[in-house]
Amino acid sequence: MSAQDQGCGCLAIIGVIAVLGMFGKCTDKHSSAPKLSQPRTGHVSPASGGSGSGAPVVSEPFGQLQSGGFADSESALKMVNNLGRPAYVKVVDVSGRTRATIYLRAGESYELGVSPGSYQIRYVSGPGDEWRGTEHYFGSSSDFRSADTNYIGSNRRLTVTFYKVYSRSGSGGSGTRKIDEDEF
Repeated sequence: MSAQDQGCGCLAIIGVIAVLGMFGKCTDKHSSAPKLSQPRTGHVSPASGGSGSGAPVVSEPFGQLQSGGFADSESALKMVNNLGRPAYVKVVDVSGRTRATIYLRAGESYELGVSPGSYQIRYVSGPGDEWRGTEHYFGSSSDFRSADTNYIGSNRRLTVTFYKVYSRSGSGGSGTRKIDEDEF
C-alpha cells in the first residue's frame, strides 16, 4: 500500500470516530434532560403554571383506558361523561380492588368489557387545564364522587352517566355521593 492510500485510510477512520463522538455527545445531552413519569397509554408533557396542590400541571393523557381491564369480558360497563369537564374514573370490584382506570374528557364515553359481578364507579373531576396526573388529579379543584355498587349479570350491559343536577338546595350528582380523597 502506498503512503497516499494509508493516509486516506487514516482520514476515513478518524472521520468515523469523529461522527461517533458527535452521536455520543448528542445522546449524553438528551439523557441528562429531566424525566417525567409517563402513563402507558399516552405522553404527558409539562404544561405551564397552575395553582393548587403544588404539583405541576400536565397535559391530559391520550387514550381513555389508562390501566387494568378484564381477560374474561362477557358483559359490559359503559361510562358516559356529561359533566362538562373531564373525569378520571376507577372501576372497583366488591373486594375493593381497582380493576381499571379510565380518563374521560367532557362528552366522551367508554365501554369496558367486564366479567359478571358487582362494581362501584369512583371518579374525580375538575378542569382539564388543571390536570396534575394520577397522584394529584385536578389539584385543589378536584371533586371526588362515588356511584352506588351495581351488579352486572352475564351477557348484560350497564350504562352509568356522570352529570350534575342543579336544584334549589345546591348541586349534586345523579346516583352519586361526594367522597373524600382517601376513599378514592
